[in-house]
Amino acid sequence: MSAGKIFISYRREDTSGESGRLKDKLEQIFGAENIFYDVETLEAGLNFDESISKALAESKILLAMIGPHWLKITDGEGKPRIQKTNDWVRKEIGLALHKNIRVIPILVNGAQMPDSESLPEDLRELSLKHAQEISSSRWNYDVGELIKVLEKIVPPKKKETVLNTGNFQNTSRPPLPPKPKSWWAKNYLWVLGSFVGFLLLVGLCNPEEYPLEPAIDYPTQEESNVVDPENIIPDQESKPSNSGQGSQADPRVVNPNGTEIYNSLTLKETPFEFGGKWWLYENDIRSGYFQIVQEGARFTFNYYLFNVHVGSGSGYFQDGYLISDKFIMKDNPETFGFSFYSEDQGKTWLGQTYSGQQTSPAYLVKN
Repeated sequence: MSAGKIFISYRREDTSGESGRLKDKLEQIFGAENIFYDVETLEAGLNFDESISKALAESKILLAMIGPHWLKITDGEGKPRIQKTNDWVRKEIGLALHKNIRVIPILVNGAQMPDSESLPEDLRELSLKHAQEISSSRWNYDVGELIKVLEKIVPPKKKETVLNTGNFQNTSRPPLPPKPKSWWAKNYLWVLGSFVGFLLLVGLCNPEEYPLEPAIDYPTQEESNVVDPENIIPDQESKPSNSGQGSQADPRVVNPNGTEIYNSLTLKETPFEFGGKWWLYENDIRSGYFQIVQEGARFTFNYYLFNVHVGSGSGYFQDGYLISDKFIMKDNPETFGFSFYSEDQGKTWLGQTYSGQQTSPAYLVKN
């Protein structure tokens, strides 16, 4: 086997969650066989020291995951573990430096680069290495920047070409849902057909008294307006009718151009209960969770990564879809959003998330 692995070195007490999440992402890009992650990679009964040495011999890169407590973790006697010669993290990094393997410090969640005086002699070279930062609030961007560096050293695996035969039985989930359409876009052909049929019926019954009018030029499906949640106008107050028969509330919610989006009654009643805690999986990787508060068909939510509150927003339920109309992430100017639909009465939701120009297949699972 050619030396092309990526070795992930970490302390379980410091960066276990972030290291596991990074490992899952790197396996997608470079293949599971090219990622060494001791918890899953080592087979039972093997000599740990020999296995680490063998894995480093097959590696081109070692990622040294350094969290806020990396230097502070101590043994049972209260001594810093990094200063002990039998510390596995020290052994992994020290052996990689000795073998001239590319070592990249990964500073997690605001961790600072350790200076040479705080490191044992065999690790002092680590303080001279250029580090990459990874933060939970900028996870996708930071990991993307790291992958750009790794791809220059370790070639990514070839992407498999999947032919679209129209049969989704061999896929794990259905294709991504289309963007929700307005009521008119989905039903205008039925309305047009009914109207033409009515005119024909009237003409046959009394052709002289009710001559057919010229055909009405209805808009095509492509001309129908796509729902823009940013332009939703709430229900207006009741206004007197022109007939003088009292007042009646307009039940529609419309865009400024007058196009109906959905009936306001759907804002009060929905067949699904979707409030609560929902785990978010993007590209089959659990990336965080939503805490949703449902108010009829409207909802608000907070978004968490590793129990850290990093975002919030709001949205609505329409035609079987959960759609966000606002999603703001802390310290991140990109545009975020999601669209999900359910095929099992709201038990799970399938769909997609997007940030900036990037769209990812995703699904929600109730906690």
